[in-house]
Amino acid sequence: MAHLEVHTNSGLKRCNLAKSKVTIGRHASNSVIIDDDKLISRHHCQIEQSNNGYVLRDLDSRNGTKMDGLDIVSVLLQSGTQFLVGGTLVKFIDDGQTVQVAPGQLPGHGDTPAGGRSSDTLTGDDGIDIEAGAPVLLNEDDADPITGSGGYGIGSFTALLKVGKNVPYGLSEVALINARGKTVHAASGSEARSKDATAEAIDVIRLLMLGCIRSGASDIHMEPKREGGLVRLRIDGAMVEVSKVDTAMYRKLASLVKILGDIDIAKKGIVQEGHFSVQVPDRRIDYRISFTPSMYGQKLVIRVLDPFSAPQKLTDLWLPDWMYQKIRDLTKQNTGMLLNCGPTGSGKTTTLYAALRQIDAKMRNVITIEDPIEYEVPGVTQIPVNEDQGHSFHQLLRSCLRQDPDIIVLGEIRDKDTATAAMQAASTGHLVLSTVHAKDTIGTIFRLIDLGVEPYLVASTLNLVLAQRLARLLCEHCKTPKRPTPEQVMRMGQSVTGIEKVYTPCGCAKCFGTGYAGRRGVYELMSTNDALRDVIMKTPDIAAIKKAVDLTMFTTLKEGGYAMVMRGETSIEEVERVIGMD
Repeated sequence: MAHLEVHTNSGLKRCNLAKSKVTIGRHASNSVIIDDDKLISRHHCQIEQSNNGYVLRDLDSRNGTKMDGLDIVSVLLQSGTQFLVGGTLVKFIDDGQTVQVAPGQLPGHGDTPAGGRSSDTLTGDDGIDIEAGAPVLLNEDDADPITGSGGYGIGSFTALLKVGKNVPYGLSEVALINARGKTVHAASGSEARSKDATAEAIDVIRLLMLGCIRSGASDIHMEPKREGGLVRLRIDGAMVEVSKVDTAMYRKLASLVKILGDIDIAKKGIVQEGHFSVQVPDRRIDYRISFTPSMYGQKLVIRVLDPFSAPQKLTDLWLPDWMYQKIRDLTKQNTGMLLNCGPTGSGKTTTLYAALRQIDAKMRNVITIEDPIEYEVPGVTQIPVNEDQGHSFHQLLRSCLRQDPDIIVLGEIRDKDTATAAMQAASTGHLVLSTVHAKDTIGTIFRLIDLGVEPYLVASTLNLVLAQRLARLLCEHCKTPKRPTPEQVMRMGQSVTGIEKVYTPCGCAKCFGTGYAGRRGVYELMSTNDALRDVIMKTPDIAAIKKAVDLTMFTTLKEGGYAMVMRGETSIEEVERVIGMD
């Protein structure tokens, strides 16, 4: 016999489900009457039998029927499922039900009535009750809730409360917003909370969000292992281990992220993507979710899209003055092309956004084509690439040329058609900014020709090529001076003759033990001149191009990196890691 356990102030009440349809609410006409001040609607929800079993449906109640802290429309109940009616907890029990539970899935969570998953049904697994506004306060003296380790050492979630830069708010002011823009776990504004299993996973997510804000992390990695899981952050381009979690907590965290991203939790062996946001007192931060199957389950990567962690303007990029002047002057032109090159993760998109913000979008029509759109820029028309709908870079570029653009920002040049269309646009009265995957500025020319672009088109349209890398800065609290070896001096060349000391990383609590804190760009800028155009029009080779660019102001990436070493900003090893030794 199926029945309900209703947890009231006066104690536990049992209600048998003898009828095919049972209504729950505060009015006397309901089958189950609940006296609860938080129960606003007279008829709140109902439980009815279907071919698949008992189904819980909300009756358009004013404050919603909640399961795992989120409003539901309809859910197929299985024995053990709990839901909240007003402030009253109700548990469904079916003594005759045989429950088949997949590993990591709680009965009653993830199933829906015939017709599939309701678009408004968001439930978790592993028995996590995700109640809004009930996170756990983690004080400085608390042990880590997952690992049990005390203090703030590396490898503890609570370490995130102390590392990096200070922020004027804490966990209680971090609100979680789902993919539909609805605040599902509001900032409570109060630190008075109780510790329970329900709040633990929410606090871990809040801790990770706050830790990313403090440390400037760009990604959160949650990796399933044979036993438990591993949580790491990508800080300054390097992976830093935060904590290990047990299997149950890993599943709770993954389930919570799926709920926030409006991702189907019933599917676990496929690639899944989504997004959610966090609201803190000074800004809103977006996060992009990616689940990918791995040996022991789905690995989760959350990309942090925090506009405050990236340079906003050209002046924030630490460009040499002459490079800044050339790029700024180009952004004022009506025609031409700036290409930014470098490997993935070298900051190309950030530089494009900084150049974009240099442009007065009120006076000029600016259109971007991006895959995906990472940051919203006021006054700019931003178009996302969608290959499934036939909206490729090339096709969108041809389309936007009919939108009367002054400036076109193209996320990436990947093929001949896109490159040719972009260069034709640059030669017909448009300013084009884009990126390309190439090792350095000279390699960009060969990359364009290899794509099949006509040399005359490259020579006539290309104005500036900027190559860049991101080098980690030495932690000011622990960097250590040492005398460079003769081999290091020889590799750095004549420009460092007479150098007596360089700095090396040591590692301390302020920098996660890495010896580095923050990153800065290393740049190489090539501007085209008549000599270079003549070389490109003929059969270009590296020696001829180098001879042509030597007539302009030109410093290589390696020279820029070693200049940072001489200023004590980074180490020789870091420069050689990001740029190479050849």
